[in-house]
Amino acid sequence: MTHPTIRTSRLRLTVLDLAAVDALIAGDAEQLQARTGASFRWPAPPPYMAEALPDVRERLRAHPAEAPWWCWLIVREDTGEAVGSVALGGPPDPAGAVLVGYAVYPEHEGHGFATEAVRGMIGWAFGQAGVREVRALAPVWNTPALRVAENVGMRPIATGEDDDVGEVLVYAVSAPASAGSAG
Repeated sequence: MTHPTIRTSRLRLTVLDLAAVDALIAGDAEQLQARTGASFRWPAPPPYMAEALPDVRERLRAHPAEAPWWCWLIVREDTGEAVGSVALGGPPDPAGAVLVGYAVYPEHEGHGFATEAVRGMIGWAFGQAGVREVRALAPVWNTPALRVAENVGMRPIATGEDDDVGEVLVYAVSAPASAGSAG
């Protein structure tokens, strides 16, 4: 099964299929590179991703075609190095909303990779049938995450509570009038 690739000015976003997720969980750098074409300083999940990977793996075992709706690897085009991940929380809900999350390895923070990757992911999502809104949850204390959401055009629409991180802001951006109708 061939999955889409998203390219931005400096990055390539690559879908993590079931085999790549298995390799990431196992810490198998050789298999990860074979599946993604990316090099890893160490084969560990990006921050905040490790806990979700077993659930994503089970979802992909049941629905392998949904891989683009879950985890993507962020890879620098110039070096081929994995710098983080961007993920959706599954296909759009009945209202047409999808959730996006993002994390960059600590040594790659502060270079705009998360903003660039999330912008690319939003563009891809709005090109998919039924997607009307992209949302992100950001802890109120996580200034870099809030900045990324704002830099990609999202605005806060609500607040909530997360058992792990405390108070979060719910950010959202709506699809342009012509988006969300492609397949």
